Amino acid sequence: MKIEFLGVRGSIPAPGPDTSQFGGNTPCVAIRAEDEPLIVLDAGTGIRKLGINVIKDESINEIHIFFSHTHWDHIQGLPFFAPLFNPKYTIKMYGPVHYLKNLEQILSQQMEYTYFPVRVQELAANISFHDIGETEMAIGNSFTVRTKYVNHPVVCLAYIISRDGKSFAYVTDHEPYRNLFTDSSQGDVEEGRLVAQEQTDALIDFLDGVDVACIDAQYTPEEYKSRLGWGHSSVDASHQLSKEAGVGELVLFHHDPDRTDTALQKILSNLQDRSWNPTSGSVPVRLAREGLVISL
Repeated sequence: MKIEFLGVRGSIPAPGPDTSQFGGNTPCVAIRAEDEPLIVLDAGTGIRKLGINVIKDESINEIHIFFSHTHWDHIQGLPFFAPLFNPKYTIKMYGPVHYLKNLEQILSQQMEYTYFPVRVQELAANISFHDIGETEMAIGNSFTVRTKYVNHPVVCLAYIISRDGKSFAYVTDHEPYRNLFTDSSQGDVEEGRLVAQEQTDALIDFLDGVDVACIDAQYTPEEYKSRLGWGHSSVDASHQLSKEAGVGELVLFHHDPDRTDTALQKILSNLQDRSWNPTSGSVPVRLAREGLVISL
């Protein structure tokens, strides 16, 4: 399978000369394999370019879009996805339920006439919506999709896509689990620690041995100290998670919109300088960028 990154930026699009190397579009990753449906992870602004390319590819007629969650930066490109307007395509959308609204209701709201000139009911493609939680499913003839809840201010899923013994993990918008009780007046401090460790261990088990993991790394360790509870991870925390899970390669993802290309390169260099030691179990790491294609 081939994994293509079309949007790697978090929170809000950040186009411009300072972000042109890694890209300014918000999250979208496409996974392709010969004679299989197209799998899409999230529908940030990067999905617009994907749609243009899909229209040109006559071999594609079935598309499965998996949403990690429905925060704006992960759905804002959907109305501009060209296959939605073409009856040739069967498009199945999957995502978690929250706030008593299902996926269809949430995505339909952003395409109400107040916000967009075409409503969901007027789209030409054969579209279906599927509310999911932690599950495992088969897609096409050879893809397997597994999901797990992660730590974010709204219900959010991580995905592992597997095919022919190879696996790709997509863990965007995740904050490391931590003890929420800092003293006994708030609750059982030890119980809080145990719960955080249990959740961390479950995520490590989920990621165990995947070939490539694309993981939220929006902040530096110093930035993260003032952003507790915002639902995102630091570069170091994501690298440590990958090491503990025995990941084959880490792709740092969901770049901060204020992070320039130069700053991203510096972050990667600093991480490598501090931890690049094969004997210590370090994981190869690279920065996600628009246009990056990984073959597994």
